[in-house]
Amino acid sequence: MLDYKEAAALDNNVIQEDIIPITVLAESKPIIVINRTNAIVFSNQAAQISFGLNNISNISQLQADINFAKILSDFFASSYSNINININVKNFSESTSGEYNAGIERIEIDNTQYLLIVFHRTEKEIILEDRINSIHAAIEFASIPLMTIDSKGKISFLSHSMEEILGFGIEELYEKFFCVPLESFLSKADLLTAERAFFLKQNWVKIISLKDKGILRFKELRLTPFLNPNADSNAFMLIAHDITDYIQKNLIVKESENKLKSIINNIRDPLFIIKRKNDKLFFETGNNSFFRVFNLEKSGIINTDIRSIFTEGILKKIVKNSEILLNESLPTFEFKEKFNLVHYSCKITLMDISTEDESYVMISFNNITDQQNYQTKMKTAYEKEVQLNKLKTSFIENMSHEIRTPFNAISGYADILEDSIKAGDYQNVSELISLVKDVMSRVSHLFDHIIDMSEIESGEVTFDYVYLNCNQVLKSVDNKLKNTAKLKNIELLTELSEEEIMIKTDWVKLEKIIYAITENAIKYTLLGKVVLRSFIFNNFAYITVTDTGEGMNQEDIKYLLEPFSHEDDVYSKKSQGAGLGLAIASKLTKMMGGLFEIVSRKQTGTKITLIFPLVKIGY
Repeated sequence: MLDYKEAAALDNNVIQEDIIPITVLAESKPIIVINRTNAIVFSNQAAQISFGLNNISNISQLQADINFAKILSDFFASSYSNINININVKNFSESTSGEYNAGIERIEIDNTQYLLIVFHRTEKEIILEDRINSIHAAIEFASIPLMTIDSKGKISFLSHSMEEILGFGIEELYEKFFCVPLESFLSKADLLTAERAFFLKQNWVKIISLKDKGILRFKELRLTPFLNPNADSNAFMLIAHDITDYIQKNLIVKESENKLKSIINNIRDPLFIIKRKNDKLFFETGNNSFFRVFNLEKSGIINTDIRSIFTEGILKKIVKNSEILLNESLPTFEFKEKFNLVHYSCKITLMDISTEDESYVMISFNNITDQQNYQTKMKTAYEKEVQLNKLKTSFIENMSHEIRTPFNAISGYADILEDSIKAGDYQNVSELISLVKDVMSRVSHLFDHIIDMSEIESGEVTFDYVYLNCNQVLKSVDNKLKNTAKLKNIELLTELSEEEIMIKTDWVKLEKIIYAITENAIKYTLLGKVVLRSFIFNNFAYITVTDTGEGMNQEDIKYLLEPFSHEDDVYSKKSQGAGLGLAIASKLTKMMGGLFEIVSRKQTGTKITLIFPLVKIGY
């Protein structure tokens, strides 16, 4: 819609605001300015709201009880300066109408004539508006939750109490379809039923439950059509009656049981009601969710003393806490309990319908599994963070020790070498060079482990899979570590399956895994033996490394498989190693589709088992 300045400009005439300051006229009265072609060149906000002018550009489109456009054209042709007529105008967008006294005055701007039309409400309209305002005031005073709906299903009015129920104000919902604010209360099926009733101009009723300041309340939504005297079609009103007291009081009325069951069955969470009479607790009723969750038959427990049937677990606890609540006259009692892997927050509430002879208690179950799982995850994450911090500290300490120790040794050997060379003791020089090489080998081995762990953690490990007989790998490891075990007076034995044990794996990485496990077993075995064994069981290949070392606590194993960690007693300063070997072995085994298991016992020894799917070549 153009304002009067833009419209006049299109008519090749410029209206000057300082000549006729139309915009300062009272906004409460509808005002329209038209040209000789009856085109609307200006309309104020009151006119746009009262007549719905958003889609109207010519006064001839205005719906009135008289031919208003012809009257205006005749007035243009006459010599009159102004006239007044009574007119009934229909709102183009809302299909409502109102009676007005239209004051029409001829005005001239830049030698161009226009008609200024000011609409005054008639006394009848003023009385009607006063009556409407009185009705609105009465509705607000009585706190009636009310919504009015026009013939197109759009919201035209909300009482304050209805705004509180819906959680939205009229500013947000004006001209929105009436089902929109009900989506959080009704299912899709209920919304479709309400919409169908509207289009068929039928009554519709639905009971909903909601929490008001922490109290469960029930509302009856009732949609009713009525004839709008100011329109040609029906309008509707939706009233939300508070029926909470009615429902609670009707618990003791047998005739209302079916209605009550229908209501509570619409509540998703499990819920049931207990009645105490003559010091006995009777099961009064429960919703479908309760019977489904606890796998109970309705016919078997209705009007039965629950002490005889709720004898275990969460239900037994509910009986006990219900008795505490009733005996001590507490309003509510809450506790948390787990049932069938689901965490519930149970709330026991003393109902207002209790009498001297009978008391009623409502028990509701709120599923808090997601909340509990979240808290558990947060706790686990915190514990893991603490463990990672410990591992970080352990890493720094171990790296400092593992790197400083060999380089201190090299520095000491260098001094001795220098002295031996000066003394011409070349035999000692040869021995020292061998020791330096051994130290450098351990340092290189440490750096290899750090690089391996870095690749694993970053996901950059690649595998070159082949089909192989794992006995070949065990033999290779045995050959490489035989001398190391002999130097410690440890017996290294192999007990290999007579059958070929074919698996799909990365040869190099599998040998690295078994080598690291065996080397570790030899390192921490002070007396006894280390045994490499292979066998087949249930179509799986088993590789075990068993030692007679000092062993460790079984509960500490999960920490041992983290990088840079040691079992406190076994991995002490008397032994060397950064705590990476087993962690790398475990992670590589799992990455290649195998299982990695450790069984250990203090002062007895440790057994590590690798399990891989058996492969039958040729099938």
